[in-house]
Amino acid sequence: MRKGARTKLSRFMSYILRHHPEKVGLTLDEEGFVPIEKLAKAIASTPGWEWVERHHLMQVVSGDPKGRFQVVGDKIRAAYGHSIGVSLKYKPVKPPEILYHGTSRRAIPAIRKEGLKPQKRRYVHLSADKETAFEVGSRHDEKPVILTIKAREAYKAGIFFTKAAPKIFLSDPIPPEFIIFPEEEEDAD
Repeated sequence: MRKGARTKLSRFMSYILRHHPEKVGLTLDEEGFVPIEKLAKAIASTPGWEWVERHHLMQVVSGDPKGRFQVVGDKIRAAYGHSIGVSLKYKPVKPPEILYHGTSRRAIPAIRKEGLKPQKRRYVHLSADKETAFEVGSRHDEKPVILTIKAREAYKAGIFFTKAAPKIFLSDPIPPEFIIFPEEEEDAD
């Protein structure tokens, strides 16, 4: 499968498994899983996607560096990013000292006031490195702002963290006192 087709299929799979399974006639179980074969057939029944088979889904999963999907037995789910109510049963983890969050410039005033909130998702998404945060933030702004999160301090204050993928952490809302804004980093130098 060509890279462009794999990327489009990955996005469509994410859309279905994170936000709208009903658009292709699927119902996820309480943990967000659906049989792989059912997902393949549902996608293949969608105009423009008739070529999709189970092995294409598995190519997407195996070639995904961000760990967007989890396969357990003959079932698949999105590993993170849900806007629908699923119980992923994440285990709490002690995060690294620092994590990062990429966001738009227009969001900064609200984040300064209220901290980071999940918005339409279940958790706040944090990145293990600045490059991943920049990539995420670039979806919302051509010049995203990279925030530094004092993750270990937030964890010690009782905020829930879990690791959803190799470079992706999820958390409950992060209050402003655990966020270092770019100009604050410059002041510290």
